[in-house]
Formats: sequence, structure tokens, C-alpha cells
Amino acid sequence: MLRRVNFYSICFAFGLSVLLILAGSRYTDNTVYRPSSESRRNIKNFLKIEDGEDHLLPMPTNQYDGLADTERLLENTRNKIKTDLMNYNFTYSGVQKIEDLLMEHNGQPLRSLIISTWRSGTTFLGEVLNAMPGNFYHYEPLLNYEIIQIRGPPHAAKALSTIKNMLKCNYDDMEDYFKFGKGHVFQFSHNTRLWGHCKHKRELCLDSEFTGKFCKLFPFQSMKVVRLRLRLIEEILEDKELNVKVILLIRDPRGVMQSRQHRDFCQPAPDCWRPELLCADMISDYVAAARLLPKYPDRLTVLRYEELALNPNITSYKLLKFLGLSVTPSIEEFLHSHTNVESGGVSSTFRVSRDVPFKWKNVLDYNYVEEIQMLCKEAMDLWGYELAQNASQMASKEFNPLKSYVITQ
Repeated sequence: MLRRVNFYSICFAFGLSVLLILAGSRYTDNTVYRPSSESRRNIKNFLKIEDGEDHLLPMPTNQYDGLADTERLLENTRNKIKTDLMNYNFTYSGVQKIEDLLMEHNGQPLRSLIISTWRSGTTFLGEVLNAMPGNFYHYEPLLNYEIIQIRGPPHAAKALSTIKNMLKCNYDDMEDYFKFGKGHVFQFSHNTRLWGHCKHKRELCLDSEFTGKFCKLFPFQSMKVVRLRLRLIEEILEDKELNVKVILLIRDPRGVMQSRQHRDFCQPAPDCWRPELLCADMISDYVAAARLLPKYPDRLTVLRYEELALNPNITSYKLLKFLGLSVTPSIEEFLHSHTNVESGGVSSTFRVSRDVPFKWKNVLDYNYVEEIQMLCKEAMDLWGYELAQNASQMASKEFNPLKSYVITQ
């Protein structure tokens, strides 16, 4: 009888142990566990749409938990920046160490600002600069102004304040910026280093305090603006705290207008659709450049898009030198991959670059080209663009629309 009781006791203990082991394994690793109901769902339930593309995302293991989560993210980013720039020669950028360029160490970042207009090559140039390790990219801070050119009151003061605050990593009192970004994620997605976190936790991009702290981690900053004319930028050039370097990017108005034909946002807006307004701004920018270049020879430079497209490497290296930036393997890789192949839509920066600047010669009707030239003759002469005298000359491979130019007061 005693043996039988012992046998049943052993069996009961063994069975209980097995049950406990199974129960423990059921909840041990919550990073890989998915409820059985989820495993039966269609795979598209794990896809997240970003900018028209599908990205397969891992199932999150925890929810956004505020301060602890952001502090960990900031520390990880801080370490990654230092790792990415481990072999960078900071003396090329005029300092001895990375901390001299970090705002969180009371340093002054190297800041660059691209000024241009829609469809003039700013997206490509902006991505060249963003290929620099340790760069924080302020993409189009004035998107919420819609399709207008800011030439003065009533918008100039607030627009300039927005630009200066962002370059200083101050995102307080920028409700309009965050409100627009909430419904237009591309405002954030071009800032690849910030978006790498926001696409998983969208609320991070809408958090002014976090965005400001994140911005201050980076030794380099770049920004592109297509809604503000150069003469207004003097206020930024005068700001010694910013010490920003400005690139004025110009493009042949015939190429600009040809490219704008493919953009739905452009046609309803006079500032985007009327060539006479485009060329009036080109004249204004020329006059401003002639006045500002002698005052800020080390802080302002002018670049024609065609020169960048025809000689992307040489032109980019020269521009980086002006900005105080060294050429890195990541920039070389970007230039190689984006100038030797064509893919994507009209907004893609993957192009056979030498074919892009003069595409208008083969696709525009000469009557329209003649209209543009009539309205833009002065601007084209100032910026060194040759007029096409007839349709045959325009389409000829021998016709070179570029000529030399000099900026004089």
C-alpha cells in the first residue's frame, strides 16, 4: 500500500513539474511571441505604409514609455554618431574634436542652407549633404506656407524666425510646423536620422522637446528652402551665433518649367506656374547675390544646377570644401549610386545626371520655349543661359544652353 502511495505521489509531482515548465516557456520571451490569432492574420497586417512604400516592421515589444524611452534613444544616437565619425578628421572642419561642434557641449555645428525654388535640384543637393555622417537635415521648414514665394511682408519675419529657431534646435512655439507635419509625413521622412525612430513611434516627430534634444546631438546641420528669396537671407548671414553657410542654387528656367509640368501641386499656384514670376525671382536673386557676395565671401556661394548635374563629383567636392566638410565614403557611395542609374518617379533623385539638365530640349514644344525665353531673357542673360533661336537649334546635340556668366553689381 505504501509503495502504491509513493508511486502516485511521484507521478503527481512529475506531472506538476511538466505543467510548470510549459507555462513558463509560454511567457518567457515576449520579443518573439505572437498570439495564435495574429499568426493566422494576413502578412499585410505587419506592413506599414510610408510615403507610398511598404515596409515590413517587427512587432513592437513595448509601447512608447516617455522619458525613459527617449533618453535611451538619445544615448544610442549619441554613440552611433561618434562611431560613424570615428575616423573623421575634424581639423578639416576647423575644430579639434567632435564636442566642439555639438550644441549639447556648447559647441557650434557646421550649418549649411540651400536657397532655391521648386524643381531646381534642391532635393538631390540636399541628399548629397545628408549623406554626410552626423548630419541633421531640416527638410523644407516652410512647407506649411503651401505653394507661395515669400518676398517680404506679411510672411517674411515669421518664416525667418522659423528658420533661425530650427537651426538653433529650438522647436518651441512651432505649432504650425508640427500641425502640418502631422498630416504630411514627408516633412519628417527626408530627415532620415530622425525618421528612423519616428516611423516606429510617430509621436516622437511631433514632440518639440525631443526633436530639439535630438537635433543638438549632431555636429552638422543642413537645410533646404524653396519658398524664400535670397535678399531676405542677409538677416541669417548676419547672425554670428548661427555662422551658417548659404548655397544659392539656380537652374535654367526652361528646365524648371519642364519639370514643373509633372507636378500636380504647381499648376494652380501662380508663383509656381508662371515663368515671368520665376524669372523675376531669378533677377532678384542675382541682384542680392551681387550685393551679398562681397560682404560674405566665405559664407555665400552660387551654383548652377547644370554644373552639378554634369559634373556631380567635382562640383560636390568643391562645395563640400566651401562648407568645411571632408569627403566621406558615404558621400562617394551616394554620388555613385545616384548618378549612374535612373529609377523611380519624377521626384526620385536616382538619375543619369548628365541627361537631366537638358531634357527640356527634347520634350518641350518650341512655342512654349519661345514664350519662356521672351519672358525670361534678362534673367537668362544674367545667369548665363543661351537662347534657342528655333526648334531645330533647340533639338540639336550641338546646341549648348550654358554660357559663362559673371556676378557684378
